[in-house]
Order: sequence, then structure tokens, then C-alpha cells
Amino acid sequence: MNKKAVTLYSIAGILTLGIGVAAGVLVGQNVFKQKVDYSQFDTNEIEVDYSAKYEDFKKTDSKKYFTDFTPIELANITFLKLDDTENWVARKYATVLAAGVEQTINAINIKKGDIYFEENISQSTLVKAAHRFYQEGEGIEYYKGKYVNPTKADYPDSGHKEYTLEGFEDEWGGTKDCMCIYIVSEATVMKNQLIDNSDGTKTISVDLDPTLSVIHYVKQMKMTGGLSQEPIFHSVHLDFKVDDQLRLLEIDIEECYDVHMIIDAKNSIGKVNQVFKYEEREIPEVNTGLDYDS
Repeated sequence: MNKKAVTLYSIAGILTLGIGVAAGVLVGQNVFKQKVDYSQFDTNEIEVDYSAKYEDFKKTDSKKYFTDFTPIELANITFLKLDDTENWVARKYATVLAAGVEQTINAINIKKGDIYFEENISQSTLVKAAHRFYQEGEGIEYYKGKYVNPTKADYPDSGHKEYTLEGFEDEWGGTKDCMCIYIVSEATVMKNQLIDNSDGTKTISVDLDPTLSVIHYVKQMKMTGGLSQEPIFHSVHLDFKVDDQLRLLEIDIEECYDVHMIIDAKNSIGKVNQVFKYEEREIPEVNTGLDYDS
């Protein structure tokens, strides 16, 4: 996956942390007949390298940002700008309703220099899970945790696994320095608009092709959810709220998909809100807790 072909930070993969397991606990009949072969698609024909547009953006008068670039270009430039920023923290809260079970997810992403960190903690009435990722240099360290409460988990050595960047991308769909797990390009955006907000900010709103945009994302969903096959998407909607310097302030995601483990969870609805702060935050040690309220 081309990092420059902005493909939305691993936000939505957390949406299936427990759905597959939850579905496996329930009793039902497998009528999940459809299947999408995502490997048939050539991502080289779908992804676009927006790095040249980003260089043009950096030379452009800020008063012309929203007139000289299309909403699709702006969305990609926003993520390239985010990855170019030295320090930031992103707080995420997500919910999923699948097979009548509601799941909630709390997550934090931190970028400090060239180090990337992510924690996500998931809970529902049927399953609880936690994951941490540390990316530095040419590798990623993954820790599967034991749930303690909605914002705390323990991470035993037994849940530790080391990856090369290439190995992680092959297995999970994208590394942690890729700001977008969806493919957002002219080939995948079905509808887009730029909205002026009353507070002076703007929202870049896109509806994505529910198959082509999730080619990388479905790998992540299989890993986090323990799914027996890739989900089938019906819709993906993204809203990026930015300031007048095209600095990303907030992301809202809503998606609908069918997911299967033992029974079907058809028309599952996932919603994510992610808020960014541009400040330096220390990368925590493996079993050091995080302040989710700061």
C-alpha cells in the first residue's frame, strides 16, 4: 500500500474487535451466501499518489486552499499534512450495533516525532478486548491485552508479537503511519462536498464506494474481529472537519456492512468520532495506563 496514497487512520478496524466473537456466541443459521473477492482488484489502478498535490498545497496562499483544490484532493492533503506534523494526539469513541449487540470502543492514537502509538479497548455484553500497537523505525510491536475497564487493560508478555512493517501491512492492511485505512481517491469517491460551518471551520464530506474503498480495511477487520471471511460493505461515509489552515480537527465515520462468523450480523452500523489535539504526549510503556479524559 502506497503511504502517500492516503488510504484514514486505523479507526474503523476497531469496530469489529468483538463482533465476530459475539456472533459466534449466538445461535443461528448461516445464510451468509455472498462473498467479495477483494484480491481481484488492482490497487495500483485505484490508489492515487497525492504527494505532488501536497507540494503544490504548501506553495499555495492559504486563502486559496479551498478554491484551488477539490474536496477529494483536500481530504488527502489533510492526511499528508497530519503525517507531516511532529506531534498530535487523537481520542476516539466508537459504537457498533451488530446482531442486536451494542459494542463500544475507546481508543487513543499518539504521534511523537517518528513514533506511532495506538490503543483500543472494546466492550459489549458478550466480549471484551484490548490491543496496543507501537511503531518505530522498521517494525511494529503488537500487544493483545486483557480488559480491565473501558479505558484500561493489562498487556501480558504472552500477547506480544513483533512485525516488520511489510509483514504487518500484509496481515493487517496498513501500518500505523498510514493515516487512512480507506482508499480515498477519484476511483472510490462516489459523492463529495465542501461544507462551510458556522464556527468558521469547514467539513470535507465524502461517500465512498463500499467495495473499492475498503480493500485494505477488510484485512484489519478480519484480524481484530477474528472473522471467518471479509465483511461486505453497503456504505461508507466520512466527514473531515478542518480549520482554515487545513489542519484536521475531527473525523466522523458512519458505515454499514454485513459480517459473519457463525451467524450473520447483517446491516451492522458502525459510528466513530475522533478528535485531534496538537500537543506533545509521551508514548506510554506497555503497562502504563492512559488518561482518556485529558
